[in-house]
Amino acid sequence: MDIDQIRTFLSVAANGSFLEAANRLYVTQSTVSTRIQRLEAYLGVSLFVRNRAGASLTQPGQRFLRHAKALLLTLEQARHDIGLPSRFRDSVSIGARIALCEACCRNG
Repeated sequence: MDIDQIRTFLSVAANGSFLEAANRLYVTQSTVSTRIQRLEAYLGVSLFVRNRAGASLTQPGQRFLRHAKALLLTLEQARHDIGLPSRFRDSVSIGARIALCEACCRNG
């Protein structure tokens, strides 16, 4: 399992589509499919139900969702902590929903 698989899983879950996740991650749809297949093989479960309408989380996928979010957050926090210059003790993170940013960019 790697961080790109986790990010891809979260993007597909958020967008309900392999194609939309590929567009948002700037990769091909086949890359998204391969990452999800490898993650599913690693975990030994199917994470998504795939059909013409898109992709929806299976029961195991719904359970993995909170773990994936925690994994990504932990890794990002570790990266920030390790990369913090020695003269600083801590960092501040500010978050916003991506939908808010997209609305501002379109209207602004």
